[in-house]
Amino acid sequence: MNHDERREEIVSGVIAVMAEQGFAAVSLRSVAQAAGVSMGRVQHYFSSKAELIHHACELFIRRATAQHVKSGGMPRRERLEALLTMGIPGSVDERIGTAVWYEFVTAGTKDQAIADLVTAAWQDRHDNIVSLLDADDGRRELPASEAATLLAATSEGLAIAAMLGRISCEEARSLVAKQISHLGVDAP
Repeated sequence: MNHDERREEIVSGVIAVMAEQGFAAVSLRSVAQAAGVSMGRVQHYFSSKAELIHHACELFIRRATAQHVKSGGMPRRERLEALLTMGIPGSVDERIGTAVWYEFVTAGTKDQAIADLVTAAWQDRHDNIVSLLDADDGRRELPASEAATLLAATSEGLAIAAMLGRISCEEARSLVAKQISHLGVDAP
């Protein structure tokens, strides 16, 4: 295993601790235990809890980005729906992923480096939505940038509602699809 793989293995432990116990439970010791490595190995690769968490947030964002990139061969409308419903939990793994994401979002209220990572990820998502909407720009009342902001806010609110059990995953995904249709996004 090379150094990058070892770092990723350790950082995956952060995500596991956050998924099971929340952000407050993250410590070098809890991460070592979750990753199945020694404290010495964790300390060899990461000098502090903050560095460990920042790397975990970066890894989490890279994985989400890779998931979106995989949808590149799908029709534009399907890619847009996939991007907007990514945070709406349909499976246990998706529920865990959404919970971890919002742990990072919350952590960003107290840690500027995490806030910067989350903000950059949201901006990247917004830019991807805009690019998927641009082909229909003449058919909508709203400019693509405003429509992207509306769609992102809608999907985030629906993801939280689904996480809390206020609505089902299916209802949330259906409402995202209806919002996309309402904005006049065609299938090609």
